[in-house]
Amino acid sequence: MSGFVGRGRADVVLEEELTSFDDHRAALLASVEPLEPLDMKVHDALGLVLAQDVTADEPLPGFANSAMDGYALQSRDVAAATVDEPVVLEVDGEVAAGDAPDRDVSPGRVLRIMTGAPVPPGADAVVPVERTSEVDGGRRVAVHVPAGVGDNVRPVGADVQPGTTVLRSGQRLGPADIALLASLGRALVTCVPAPRVVVLSTGSELVPLGRRPGPGKLRDSNSPMVSALVREAGAVPYPGGIVRDDPDSLAEALDTSTGHADLLVTTGGVSAGAHDHLESVLRRLGEAHPAKVAMKPGMPQLYGRIGDTPIVCLPGNPVSSYVSFELFVRPLIRRLQGRRDLDRPRVRAVLTEAVGAPPHKRHFVRVTLERVDGRWQATPSGHQGSHVLSSLARADGLAVIPEDVDEAAAGSTVTVHLLVQS
Repeated sequence: MSGFVGRGRADVVLEEELTSFDDHRAALLASVEPLEPLDMKVHDALGLVLAQDVTADEPLPGFANSAMDGYALQSRDVAAATVDEPVVLEVDGEVAAGDAPDRDVSPGRVLRIMTGAPVPPGADAVVPVERTSEVDGGRRVAVHVPAGVGDNVRPVGADVQPGTTVLRSGQRLGPADIALLASLGRALVTCVPAPRVVVLSTGSELVPLGRRPGPGKLRDSNSPMVSALVREAGAVPYPGGIVRDDPDSLAEALDTSTGHADLLVTTGGVSAGAHDHLESVLRRLGEAHPAKVAMKPGMPQLYGRIGDTPIVCLPGNPVSSYVSFELFVRPLIRRLQGRRDLDRPRVRAVLTEAVGAPPHKRHFVRVTLERVDGRWQATPSGHQGSHVLSSLARADGLAVIPEDVDEAAAGSTVTVHLLVQS
């Protein structure tokens, strides 16, 4: 007689045993706070969230400069200029970008000027070189258009005045923000740092890349995948390798990884198998919160904490691990980053074929998207098994089939969680 002990019932998991997707996500997000801010070099601050407002303490631009290559002059000298009857003025010299003017502009005279160069004293306008023609080999210039006061001149503080709040706390820094900070002379900026995330794959069946799997063994795809997802989410991954399905090995790996991590993410070992030890090890070292989440794929979930380090344990099947990361870990990383936008973009799309769904569970279906007649159409990208990576690699998004729908008919509209960078 077999020693295996089963449940002796038709349903593997009863509805009352399930934790709602929203409740699990809310509890997970409530378990962490944004990281402590640090003063970061502006060059390293791209994508980070500001922890303090940035106020300008100087004007931008800091001096009046030319918006065009042309001639700096007194506008009243060319008030009567026309295309056919230009005004001819003496050229006294040149002001290049980076130079300080060495003379004033006098009535009836001009200085040749380059874009970004300081507007010399006495000049109140710049005429573009395209509206002029040289006379006497460049010693004089014919101006073919009139100019108004301030034409093609960038005044002091035209962009930013001192005391202006230019960037707000909670704002995520983009390339244009970096340029603005640099223009204002800010070498350091106070931001929430990128989280450090240790990634561990658990499973005695796994072998690292570069080794040929023996009988019953599998290449570890989860660690490279999760590390890539961590990096894409704006955090810094630290791959910790493979840990055998042994309580002492798991305890050592978890305990030694927490000291230099803001978050620890594992894959595998969270189901109900005889060799799934993560829950008991977490309880031994800290705290554990297991859940059977009403979702597919990715029903078995586990999170906890060792000391000050939060830990999220994802299912071992690669698609379950990927989907769980997208829906739980990516928002968690964004919360650690201090971001307010926790989710990827979503669109509404029309299913091109019927999709079955398990009872009482939120189903996330891998789909490709196509724009047809102004609307998105979603088509399953292939076999939906939790081990099938090819359909995941083809997917543009995850179509969401609600818990109360047993089958989403072709032509019905669904929400699609986009798998795009954001």
